[in-house]
Parts: sequence; structure tokens; C-alpha cells
Amino acid sequence: MNTPSSTYRVQLSSAFPFKALKQITAYLEDMNISTVYASPIFQARKGSTHGYDVTDPLKIHKETGTLEELAEIRKDLKSRKMSWLQDIVPNHMAYDSTNIWLYDVLEKGPASEYNGFFDISWKEGKVMAPFLGEDLEDVVHKGELEIRYDKDTFNFYYFDNKYPVSIKSYPQIISIGQNILEKRLSKDSNVYKQLEEIAEGIENASIKEENWQHYKVELHQLFEQDEEVHDAILTATEIISSSRELLLDLLSHQHFQLLHWKNTEKEINYRRFFTINDLLCLKMEDAMVFDRYHQLIGKLCDDEVFNGLRIDHIDGLFDPESYLNNLRKLVGPHQYIIIEKILEWDETLPLQWPIQGTSGYGFLALVNHLFTDINGENAFTQAYQKISPGKPPYEELIYDKKRFVLKERMGGELNNLYALMLELGLLHNDQNKAAWTEALAGFMAGFPVYRIYPKTFPLSNRQTDIIEEAYKIASNKLPSLRKQLEYLRSIYCGHSDKPDTSALYFLQRCQQFTGPLAAKGVEDTAFYIYNRLISHNEVGDSPHIFGISVSIFHKRMSQRKVHFPLSINATATHDTKRGEDARMRINVLSEMPEEWFDKVHEWRQINEGLRPHPYAPDFNEEYFIYQALIGALPQPEASDESIVQRTRDYMKKVLREAKVHTSWSEPDESYEEAVSGFISAILESNDFKAVFEPFSSKTAFFGAIYSLGQCLIKTTAPGIPDIYQGTELWDLSYVDPDNRRPVDYKRRIQILREIKLNNSNPEYLNELLENIHDGRIKMFTLFKCLNERRHNQEVFDKGEYIPIEVSGKQKDHIIGYARTFHTDWYFMIIPRKIVSICREISFPQGKSVWSDTCISLPKETPQALTNIFTGERFKVSDSLCIDKLLSVFPIAMLKGSHHEV
Repeated sequence: MNTPSSTYRVQLSSAFPFKALKQITAYLEDMNISTVYASPIFQARKGSTHGYDVTDPLKIHKETGTLEELAEIRKDLKSRKMSWLQDIVPNHMAYDSTNIWLYDVLEKGPASEYNGFFDISWKEGKVMAPFLGEDLEDVVHKGELEIRYDKDTFNFYYFDNKYPVSIKSYPQIISIGQNILEKRLSKDSNVYKQLEEIAEGIENASIKEENWQHYKVELHQLFEQDEEVHDAILTATEIISSSRELLLDLLSHQHFQLLHWKNTEKEINYRRFFTINDLLCLKMEDAMVFDRYHQLIGKLCDDEVFNGLRIDHIDGLFDPESYLNNLRKLVGPHQYIIIEKILEWDETLPLQWPIQGTSGYGFLALVNHLFTDINGENAFTQAYQKISPGKPPYEELIYDKKRFVLKERMGGELNNLYALMLELGLLHNDQNKAAWTEALAGFMAGFPVYRIYPKTFPLSNRQTDIIEEAYKIASNKLPSLRKQLEYLRSIYCGHSDKPDTSALYFLQRCQQFTGPLAAKGVEDTAFYIYNRLISHNEVGDSPHIFGISVSIFHKRMSQRKVHFPLSINATATHDTKRGEDARMRINVLSEMPEEWFDKVHEWRQINEGLRPHPYAPDFNEEYFIYQALIGALPQPEASDESIVQRTRDYMKKVLREAKVHTSWSEPDESYEEAVSGFISAILESNDFKAVFEPFSSKTAFFGAIYSLGQCLIKTTAPGIPDIYQGTELWDLSYVDPDNRRPVDYKRRIQILREIKLNNSNPEYLNELLENIHDGRIKMFTLFKCLNERRHNQEVFDKGEYIPIEVSGKQKDHIIGYARTFHTDWYFMIIPRKIVSICREISFPQGKSVWSDTCISLPKETPQALTNIFTGERFKVSDSLCIDKLLSVFPIAMLKGSHHEV
């Protein structure tokens, strides 16, 4: 197995291509990174900043680089004993004219060899193309749609969007050209006859006629060689473009239907990624689709260019387990494979899947809650209810927003599932559609997890329990539809009188939509409405949980060690809602609810006169803004001149995602501008800054200490630590695109050089502590931890995870655990919930803070331990006192071995 010791995620694009990556491989090696973890690198839409809009999986994205450049980087990495982990996107491709498979389908319809590649329903004979800004009639009336002749193909153009004219429509265009030629030349002319032969050949060709391309070539040769034909063809396209009747008639004969983009909220005949119209899903369950899509991926794995794969949106696939089995068979047993998977709090990953684990959202949530004070929950809940009165409990909000998304944003998908029930004979046409779609929406919204993975009836007990829970939630909410819900439950559980094959297929098909429903209803809606403590409004996390105990953390890590010890430990990704260090700052608030809410009300009074509009933002949004600033506002010593504009841009997205006063589909720009004006006003207000900044400095200081603890846990707990690009220094970013800004690697290279030069200098350590705001202390911590992992990987991949007992007055403020393999031992000591035991903005040091608090050491502990951060050596007895262990540095990693003399 090509197991990384650590991964470093890079977002490759035209702004950061292979050439730029090659410039930092030496730096990554010096940071003790073992593996480059790359965003999708296959051909994507022009200007793509993320690579998930693939247009050709058999080519490397030309804006990122070439296959030869990739090979050069891979050779360079091998010389450094580094590897490559590649993100791939099997669920969907871009709905774009540069998608050669889709373009072929749009041009040829059923005759296309790729006709079955995409998850399209062809019952109406056309695939929807919902990309118009208005209804088709209005677009045509405004002259925004036209037809052009490009090289050898006629295309419809709508601004930058291009759609091919069906080859069967060519005679219609050619005939107009012939009419023009007839006025200039006779019907007996050679070029006229040649055009006539081409038109007749196309008309008489069968649906599978391979000579279509031949006719297109002949037409283009004639177009290029004869000036009269050239002018006639171009004039014909101008005539059609300027004629409403001709244009609409030509469109009626195409294999696609141009529509206003909002049509998909009620009707759609293809599966899309979430609610994104221009990401069209694949039928990856088809063996031919799987084989074709993975040709280059498989080759690059065979050639050891790729040493591992990350599978994006596994839950979108019809049968994820079969897909993973096929993938494992294709790439072999030595490829490291992880999946992007959101697990709910009490959900576990199927153990039989042939993977090493997930991309790390669950780990992120666990660490996030470890640094949240569970004792603050009641005070936060009561105070927040006054800020946002009248809102339903969190669980009800989630259910309501999932139903809203399914009915209002995914209504087309809902109607398709109802139609599928009819098609499979699970319902009769004379039954009440409104009642059944309402019941189906209610049932699907009740699923407590993203999805289940049914493969046969009877279902497992776990799968049945999840369906029963969804039924219970839906029936309580929709008592008038209990009869319909009971029938749906019988279908889902395989207890109906219908054929099992039909019932199982329907259940599996529904599961392809419960995940997107959860993502859009929860992560992209409720997470921007329920703002009690927004550090937990995070991908993979859940804001209805408010902190965990140390014992729960140990239990989860012990389970992780047993089942998925090589899963990714992530704390920041390209998808996270805010920076990893911003979350730690916000978590500090959980320890001082009374002070926090007093400040909120004080700030509100100060800022009341700064509102451009009396009701914008509302109090819930204003409360969100203050938390966001606690997380993102740089300290004066590390100022960020862009913070005002970044916060304005961020809040515009927040407001639209919340869908309360504005939304993406129906934006209220005046409301958005009022909120933007409020943000500018408060961040430029000396009165506000005078009271906000001292409090912000306090949360930033303690948040930084927790961030160091987060680094230590990420790099030493069971799993593989992942560093998201640039987060070697403080990560205070907002959600994308803010967290995808260019990284200043020159600065990071310089700091790392400085760290290595002063590796054993106690004065330098003091300098880092005194300048905690600049982030160098975080890079120092990561460098030290990753160095230990890189050179002692077996301890962390295979070693035991041992919770360490803490005793004394402040035992609840320390978490300790050991990792051991053979004769090597590491002990990790991390403070938590320290605001109440520290003097104002000071490190947790000394007897006055820690009193008699100690850790108990296993009897097998080596006789001496060295703190890797400070170089201090400790002789081992039955216990070690925290005041000694944390006297110099706020966290400790102690190393020892029985080999030492």
C-alpha cells in the first residue's frame, strides 16, 4: 500500500499550474510532506478554478499543464521519495460544448455512441438545456440566439453557450443556401448539384449512418473552395438567425430543448450535481461508461504516476460499493483510496468497502467539538433564542429546509421519482400525484443520514432502522399522509406486494437524491440560518451538537484506529465553510457565554446608527457577522487591507444561501447592498473597533493555542494528516472562493528556512511565542510534528492509541494520549477550555494555573522523554506534572524509546 505519512492539498488551475507546483516540491519535502494531494487535473471547462467541471477525462487540463509536465513532476517527487494522491470526479461532467461526449449526444441524439453515458431520460426525445436567462420566446425576440457555421458544423449560439445543430437539420439550412445560389447560378451548376447531393445523402442516411461525418466534410470543402457557396451558407445562417419562425422551427428538430434556467426547479430530465444545471451526471454503474471514463486514470495508476485516489461525491453514484470494487480491481491493491463522504455523528463507514477511509470531514468535526466547552450549551441556547426568536428547533429547521429544497429547487427530480414509481408499476396513474409527491418529499427529507447503500432485500438492521426513523419523522410532520408514507415504507423496506427488483431499484434511485437534498438543505441553507455557534456550521459537523467530552474523543479515536487507521485527518479543505483557525477562535466563545452576549448587545447598540437600512441586517444576520469577524479579523500586527471587501463578498453569499431575504434564484440586491454598507460602516467605525478589537484579541490569542493543539492532534492521532494549501500559517479564510486565494509561497519558504536555521534556539522559540499573531508558531509546530511522522511513520500508521489518565484540580482542561509501536513512544499533551484558568491573555503556564494536575504514565513508558518542541528532557516516574510539561510551550509532544541509553 502506498500509504502517505502526510498529504498537502493543492488547487491546480491556470493560476497555479504544474509549473508553479514544481517550484514548491522542494519546500514540501522540507516541510516533511510525503504526498501531493491534487485537485482534479483532467480537461475541464475553460477558466475552471477547481477542476470538478470535467469535459474530457482522457486528457490533462491544458490550463494546468501537460502530461509531460505531470511526468516531470512525478519524477521529481519520486527522487524525493514523495507520492501523488489524485482527486477524481466519477459522478458528473460539465454540461458544456467542450464536453466532446455530450456534444456528440446533443448533435446525434440516439445515434451517438455516448448516448447511454449520461443520466438522461429520453422519453420526450430531447434533453433539456436549461441555460437561458429568459424564456426562449423572449431570447429569440431580443436576437440573443443565432446560428453560425464553425469549421464543418452548424451551431446555435447563446452568448458563450454553443449547441450543435443535428446533422438531420442540415438539409433545411442547405435548402436556404440553394435558394440563394439559384438566384445567382442555375440549378445545373456543379456546386448546386453537389449541395443537393449532400442534402439528399444526409436525408437518406440511417440513424446509425457512419457517413454523416463524410457529408459534413464534403460540405465544408465546398464551403472553403467555392466563394458562392461560402456566401450562400453564411447568408443562410443570417436569414435563420433573423427569423423568429425559422429559428424556432429549426430548434424544434434538435435533440435538445433550450429553456430558462429556472425551469429545472419544477422539471428536469437529466440528473445533475446537487442543483447545478451545468454539471450533468454520468451513469457510472454502466460497465462501458466506467471503462471509458477510467482509461487514463487506470493508465496513470499503472504507471505509478498516481499512488492514490480520492473519489469525489461517492454518494451520487447508483451503487457506490460496486463502483469501489470495480475501481479497486482496476488500480490494484497498492493504491491508497479515500472517498469524499459526509458521515452523520453516529454513522459509520461500511467496513466492507475496499478503501482506506474518507477525506476527513468527520475528523474535522470531532476535533472541532473537542475544543468547544460543552458547559456553555444552555447559556448559548437561551441567549440565541432571544436573538432569533420564533425559529423552530434545529431538527425541525433541517427537516423544513430539506423539504423546501426538494420541492422548490429540486421539484423536477421529485416529479421524476414519482414518474419512476408509475413506470415501475409501484403506483397507478389514477392516484393523487400531489399527495404522493408530498409524501415522497416528506419521507426523503426525514432521512437522518446522507443515504444508505441497499444492494438486496432483506435490508440490514441498520438500513431498516434508518428508514424507520425517516418514516417516523415524516409521519409526525405529515399525519394526513400516513397511508402514503406507510406504503412508501413498505416499498423501501421490501415488504410490499410489488416485485423486489422494482422496489429495490426505486430505493436505490431515491438514494442518489437524498445526499444532494441533505447538502443543499442543511449545509447550503440551514447552516446559514441557525447561527448559535457558527464554528460548527461546517461540512461534516453538526451545530446541534455543542462540544464533546475527552472520553468521547478517546473512544472515537480508538474506533478509528481499529477500523480506518489510514483515513485522512483534515481540518481545512477547499469545501470548508471557514478557515481551521477561524473555527478555533469562535470556539473560544463557548467558554465565556455571558461576556460574549454582553458584548454582542453592546456592539449592536453602538452600531445601530450605522445601518443604511433599518432592517438590514436583521439581528440573526448581525449576530452571524460578529462571529464571522471574530474568526476572520486579523490582529493589528498582521493587518489585512482586503478584510472589508472580503467580508462584504462573503456575506452576500451567506445571505443568498440562507434564502431568507434574498437568494441565488431571486436576489434582492437592495437588501444585499444594505448589509454590505453596514459591514463597511462598522469596520471603519472607531467607536466599534475600540470595543471590538480588545475582545477579538482575546479570542484570537486563546484560539491560536487551540489551533496548535489541533495541529498536534491532526498529525499524531490515528489517520493521515492533510494540510490544505497555505494553512501552514494562520487560516482565517471564509468559504470558497475566499479560501482559494493565491498562496504566498515565497513567504512560507522564507519562514521555513528561518525555522530550520533556529531549530534548537530557545530564544527563537520565545520570539515565536511573543509574535503568535504572525503564524510562524503554527508552521513551527507543523514542521516538528510532520518531521516525527515522516521518520517514524509506523508508530502513527500501526501504533496503539492509548488514552492517558489526567488527575488533579484542572484535569478537565487537559487531553493526553500516547502512540506506541514496538519500543517507540510518543505522548501528546494538549490544553483545552483554558480561558477560565489563565490570567487575561496569557499562556497556560505555572503552578498557579495547573496546580496539582498531572498525567499518569503506563509502566511500559521509557525511562526518559524529550519534548520535541523545546528539547527539554524529563526523567520518567509514575506521573509527570502539567506545570512542568507546559512551562515553555503551550502544547507538548514527548518522545522516548527503549533503545535509548
